Amino acid sequence: MQLTEEQWAILKVYEDRNYVDFIRGHIVRDYPRLADDPTLRDRLNAAYARTKELGFTYDRQIVQFLYLEAIAAGFYTKPAIAAWLGKPGMPPEQRFDMAMDVARAKLREKKENR
Repeated sequence: MQLTEEQWAILKVYEDRNYVDFIRGHIVRDYPRLADDPTLRDRLNAAYARTKELGFTYDRQIVQFLYLEAIAAGFYTKPAIAAWLGKPGMPPEQRFDMAMDVARAKLREKKENR
């Protein structure tokens, strides 16, 4: 069976949507209040598209990116984050991991200072 380029592109769109819907199911399982968010699916699809534009290839970072989008809408559009992720010289996934490490450290510090 041979598919045209257009048919492959259509299949890829469906594959991406299924992937995002699968992750959305896990997000809603972990954060049930998000099940009623009418913007969640579109936001996750846009965030997934952004991971592809940035060149993400590893599922772990893609899933973390989608989870973060679910709880912090549009985080990756904030000027500082967008600039950091798009900065040359290091893979965007590595930059994302670094940003997540800093955020986790700040949360720990905040909890310790309570």
